[in-house]
Amino acid sequence: MQVIQNVGVYHDSDTTRWHFDQLSQHSYSFNSDDYFLNSTNLDNFLNSNHSLKFSSYHVPFPAETSWLDRFHKTYKVSAHTIIFLTELHNPTVEQIIGLDLPNVTIFVCGTLHHNFLNAKIYTFLDWFISTTDYYVNKPELLRNNLKPHTNKEKYFDILLGCARPHRDVVYNYIKNNNLDEKMIMTYYRYANRDLKNSDFIFEMEGVELDPDKIYTHSINTLKYWGRKNVALSQVIPFSVYNQTYYSIVAETNTSNDFNFYTEKVVKPILGGRLFIAIAGKDYLKNLRMYGFKTFEGIIDESYDSESDPHTRWELALEQLRLLCDMNPYIVYEKAEEIVKHNQQLMLTHPWYYNVSLRLKSVLDYYLTSDHIIGD
Repeated sequence: MQVIQNVGVYHDSDTTRWHFDQLSQHSYSFNSDDYFLNSTNLDNFLNSNHSLKFSSYHVPFPAETSWLDRFHKTYKVSAHTIIFLTELHNPTVEQIIGLDLPNVTIFVCGTLHHNFLNAKIYTFLDWFISTTDYYVNKPELLRNNLKPHTNKEKYFDILLGCARPHRDVVYNYIKNNNLDEKMIMTYYRYANRDLKNSDFIFEMEGVELDPDKIYTHSINTLKYWGRKNVALSQVIPFSVYNQTYYSIVAETNTSNDFNFYTEKVVKPILGGRLFIAIAGKDYLKNLRMYGFKTFEGIIDESYDSESDPHTRWELALEQLRLLCDMNPYIVYEKAEEIVKHNQQLMLTHPWYYNVSLRLKSVLDYYLTSDHIIGD
């Protein structure tokens, strides 16, 4: 493996260092002695005598601004700056739009509906990678725990999580149309409450809860089939899926300015499910750009292109009502090829390898033989 010498790299977080370390799968790595880790080493990086410098950032969430000050300082001395954006929310997206500068590459966890003039934007579907990882390595969990062909008690699972306006719309639609008996619906609403004292449904098979730990959010971790530090939100709810035919994906954000793809869509895809998305405009359209298939022809997915959010959600929920009046076995027969395609794509596509390869290509533009020494 080749080692890059005499190239200074500022890492604003341990996360960005991890991404650079993955370059070893492409036959080279950086000399760790040339790394400047975290803000405590910012001045050392700025004052170092490296003739070639890179800087790298992982956008903080919740949004804060101190990293932007560091960005502008390192930008002045860096040949190129790499940014990883793994949480798409209005404040973080606004920050990124403000960094539309030459010699900047941004890896984005979804799709930004903004025309960048200078910065290069590439897709980095981090939640696809992290949620799928465990099931790629233990595919028997999907084979042994999913029962797609059995008779179900309910039509939809609607696992709503924390309170958001679009989730209120879903909840109220189910209540106002007397559809409760056809759904498994939960809505714990409040963050930082003990989920054990809410309607949150814990998947118990293979899950080891810490009796001394208070689980306040689905991002909290537990042991899952022997693996430590698996987030609650990334555990497929097999018991719920085996009682329902379809899923509602009530995404984290519903802005028309971006599409943020999270574990909320990964789980029904891995579960071989037909789903309806309560999300931002073009959520399904851009999902298809990644190679997935959706369910037009079985249901009317024109809701996806509707600009008005409340109209879009109402149109989507009308498809829920219609599916409740259809024979689920006929629906499943029509959807079977689609869900199998989606599951296989999610499991087998090299989501991270392509990100790492793109990072290498960005850096390669600047590297010459003067900086590379073979082992």
